[in-house]
Amino acid sequence: MKEKDIYVEFKPHQLVLYVEKDDDSFGPLLTGSFMAKNYLDDYFEKIEKWEKSLREQLKKGEISPVYYYMILQSFGESDLASRAGVRRRKLKKHFQMKNFSKLKLSQIKKYADAFDIPVAALFELMLSKQDESNKILIKRIETQNPYFVISKVEMT
Repeated sequence: MKEKDIYVEFKPHQLVLYVEKDDDSFGPLLTGSFMAKNYLDDYFEKIEKWEKSLREQLKKGEISPVYYYMILQSFGESDLASRAGVRRRKLKKHFQMKNFSKLKLSQIKKYADAFDIPVAALFELMLSKQDESNKILIKRIETQNPYFVISKVEMT
């Protein structure tokens, strides 16, 4: 491609590409990323909506924290089963709250280790909101899922 065809004005994400110059030679061109400029915001917006949807399902007890974190951390079922030391069939059962609630602490610890999170994170979600003041308020929000609460951190 020619230099003029590939140049993108986008300072936050710069790339060095080797392109055909106007004098028919090849050389480096510092340019912005077309994908980042045109699609990155949309990608993050979709991920945020997906995470909110999963959070709502978790609050209602429709899914377990194991499923929630597996999706958020982009694990495959086989990979997570291997890391947590369970069979894939058993892992799928742990996606439901009725089966997750019967787990022993040792198995919960294995899941927490696989996700690289503290055990408490499987029972609580911390949400934060930034503000200009220096005061912090932590609210605990009960959910329809009796095994899961949301802690909301707000600056007041």
